[in-house]
Amino acid sequence: MKQVEADVVVVAAGTSGLAAAVTAAEGGASVIAFEKAATTGGTGNMGMGPFAVESRLQRLKQIALTREEAFKIFMDYTHWRVDARLVKAYIDESASTIDWLEKMGVEFFDPAAYFPGANFTWHIVKGPTGRPGPEVSATMIKIMTDRAKELGVRIFLQTPAKKILKEGGRIVGVMAEDKSGGTIQAKAKAVIIA
Repeated sequence: MKQVEADVVVVAAGTSGLAAAVTAAEGGASVIAFEKAATTGGTGNMGMGPFAVESRLQRLKQIALTREEAFKIFMDYTHWRVDARLVKAYIDESASTIDWLEKMGVEFFDPAAYFPGANFTWHIVKGPTGRPGPEVSATMIKIMTDRAKELGVRIFLQTPAKKILKEGGRIVGVMAEDKSGGTIQAKAKAVIIA
């Protein structure tokens, strides 16, 4: 059994896992990420870009939708059957997420509407061809992965986490299995399941 240790272990290196890993590493934490697939990003590689409200790009285009209006639209659409605090946090942090991605080197087209009549909240990533299209957000995933590695995040591909480790009711790490079937025990101060 291989043993490793970090301040933070991230389970899954999809879009949210990469964001968690990069953020923790930017804050000075040592980070390990376990990903069951052969590449990072998960289904985020197949998309075209993230949602945001009140981003710099929207302000440049004078798109007037506010976070409060977006929150009401979302909550009314779901008949208030979702976690309002989580929805509010997601919407409130969306513009700063676009800023954070741009600082990393991700480029976006002007905000777009996801469907006719929708608000212009879709931030489509500029891919390698310079044209919008399916899977352009793979460019964003590559930039995030490169940033994670630059910050020292250790990413274990084809290595799914199999078990959360606890001591006295406290989470202290995970057990993972590498592609050859070997066990990796990762001790951590915090575990993020993404």
